[in-house]
Amino acid sequence: MRVLLTGATSLPGLALLRLLLEAGHEVRCLVRPESPNASRLEGRGAVLVRGDAGRAGDLLRALEGVDAVAHVAGIGYAPQVVEAMERAGVGRLLAVSSTSAHSRYAFRSSPKLEMERVVRSSGLEWTIVRPTMIYGSELDRNVHRLLRFLDRSPLFPVFGSGENLWQPVYYEDCARGAFEALVRPRAVGQGYDLPGARPLTYLELVRAAANALGRRVRVVRIPLEPARRALALAERAGLRPPVGSEQVLRLREDKAYPYEKARKELGYSPRPFEEGVALEVARLREIGMVRA
Repeated sequence: MRVLLTGATSLPGLALLRLLLEAGHEVRCLVRPESPNASRLEGRGAVLVRGDAGRAGDLLRALEGVDAVAHVAGIGYAPQVVEAMERAGVGRLLAVSSTSAHSRYAFRSSPKLEMERVVRSSGLEWTIVRPTMIYGSELDRNVHRLLRFLDRSPLFPVFGSGENLWQPVYYEDCARGAFEALVRPRAVGQGYDLPGARPLTYLELVRAAANALGRRVRVVRIPLEPARRALALAERAGLRPPVGSEQVLRLREDKAYPYEKARKELGYSPRPFEEGVALEVARLREIGMVRA
């Protein structure tokens, strides 16, 4: 199969690229002309095409001779991707969304759900996968920062009770789920959540990360609502606090999701957070981002 991959320089994109190439598929990667991360793809065996997933014209040029699209670059580009695929006559689409589509807060769920509707209402042979928070190396957006903070400080601030549930997914498990969703015929017309093995409270997550580092951590609880209001005031004043008020607001909801459908239909079997975060710590130590 000849696959166009968007978002190939991201953590899940790199892992999906490796799986596709190992399985013998031909892969073309659409990379922004100004991307500072294009070097991550050098020597991997994929063809690089310069262009922007937000521009249908760039996508049309990249789609020539392609059988399928693995769209990892963001579900927000769904209108352009669907339009280009329909014009190019490419029928198979794997679209990566997010479990934030399940959020009870409309500012998180509505944009994802609207873009998913674009995919579902298309005439394509689509599949949608929804990862939870992806982690696993210095390229993730959250856990490597948590580990570096815990490595430097014995105190860790937690907004609210810390009992809200999280279910992060290791990047290789996420990529494996996405790969199977692309290549298995029964996945056409289906959506799958791709979380980690089991939910943890935020306090359990922090302590598992500290244990992986071999560090002790003392949790300092911060009242959630006063903190959210103070952050919102700072944002309205034009400041950019390190934590957003909307992020704090979402600590009121659990981010835990069953994956029985993905297990049955894709063979999805993610690893526990404790195992994945130990692998991430080993990687961060290897490159000197946390202490040995």
